[in-house]
Amino acid sequence: MQHPQKMLYHKKFNQLWNRFQNGYKPPIYNPEQAADSNGRKNSLTLSIHIDQPDIIRQIQNVTDEIRHIPGVYLMPPEYYHITVKWLGFLTNRKHHRSDIESPMLERILEQADLILSHLPEFSIQLGRVNGLASFIVLEVEDKGAIAHIQQQFHQDAPLVPTYSIEGEHWLPHLSIAGLNNLDGLSTLKAKMKELRHIEIGEIHVPHVDLLQAVLQKPCPQCRILRSFSLAHPSCVGAKHSLVGGEMISWLH
Repeated sequence: MQHPQKMLYHKKFNQLWNRFQNGYKPPIYNPEQAADSNGRKNSLTLSIHIDQPDIIRQIQNVTDEIRHIPGVYLMPPEYYHITVKWLGFLTNRKHHRSDIESPMLERILEQADLILSHLPEFSIQLGRVNGLASFIVLEVEDKGAIAHIQQQFHQDAPLVPTYSIEGEHWLPHLSIAGLNNLDGLSTLKAKMKELRHIEIGEIHVPHVDLLQAVLQKPCPQCRILRSFSLAHPSCVGAKHSLVGGEMISWLH
């Protein structure tokens, strides 16, 4: 019997697929903007960074199939990530609800460490091509693990802004391409039908990364600032590790 959350994801992703394939006109991809950005450039998320060579090769086998379609911009491998929890925008002064000043970020990361160190490691299954807003994505099956993490933050991390589509409404995905224009949309949709049921593989997730994305052209520049260990079955309450032993200097 299929896991209930997996069945729910399939239903929602199938609805998304049917909408994309039947008359949907995607918005144009703008790498300098994100939800609620309002001109701000430093977006912070908790994410799963994809760095497994075999998985990256499988993803590139898919992107090679759409590489030459007009209007398609392929994300570089260093961009590959799966968002777990959006945190907000790093700013010098708070003007919007989702702005995070450096002192507040340290408090948020303390809460994140406490939450994530008590949540178990999990695995995800990456596969099936789909269209989501201005992106071409790969669907992620995680049996509800990411939604559960988001719900824990909603309950136990009041300093972290909430995002309206998190929790049970969230569809975990990995963006592999954006649409710069719609010149090749019909060709793209036809090619996506051929690729629809492709499976990339399983990824074990022992930690979640603090990811900074600087919103810029041709695509956001991403880097890992910090990693938070999830709880191993034999070691509950693992502590986080810092990239290079310390926080990146721009936080100070």
